[in-house]
Amino acid sequence: MTKLTIQERLRILRDKVRSGELKQGGGLGNEVNYHIFDYDPSDELLVSKEVENIAKSLSTIKVFNIYDIITEILKEKDYLEKSFELEKQKGSDHVNKAIMRALKTDSKDGLIIKKISKSIKKGDTVFLTGIGQSYQIIRAHTLLSNLQSVINDSDNPVILFYPGSYDRQTLSLFNTFPAENYYRAFKLVER
Repeated sequence: MTKLTIQERLRILRDKVRSGELKQGGGLGNEVNYHIFDYDPSDELLVSKEVENIAKSLSTIKVFNIYDIITEILKEKDYLEKSFELEKQKGSDHVNKAIMRALKTDSKDGLIIKKISKSIKKGDTVFLTGIGQSYQIIRAHTLLSNLQSVINDSDNPVILFYPGSYDRQTLSLFNTFPAENYYRAFKLVER
């Protein structure tokens, strides 16, 4: 079988989203309606542009850039500048751990989850982007697992745009960093 180009895969993605096919649910066992669109990190600009185009064409698409949400929360709490200072003093690892605690990234009641959940309504399709930019602070499997507690309706499909690979069991960010397994998401478009 020949590999699809990123343009072909994006066309299939667009058709699936526009057709409403995703709102019919995930599968046989009434699984959550979560999908992963994995792509080569070098295709980030093409994918970002297509996400933007799809969102502009359909009012029911809600795009959440995780990195932007993190930055927005840090600004709201007046932590952004403090984070820069802390990084200078104690290094990236220390500041990333402090941000993780402040945002409660490993909690179902975390600030990122709350911000996303209060911004969607029944029937919206959720696009999650920016996971590559924020990989030091939150992992894809953690984000998706925590979102399931608040977005678990088949009327709200969730698509994670993932710069790396997903083989239906394992995520590998940037095709380099293997992550913990995430079994409950469907691969949206084959490569």
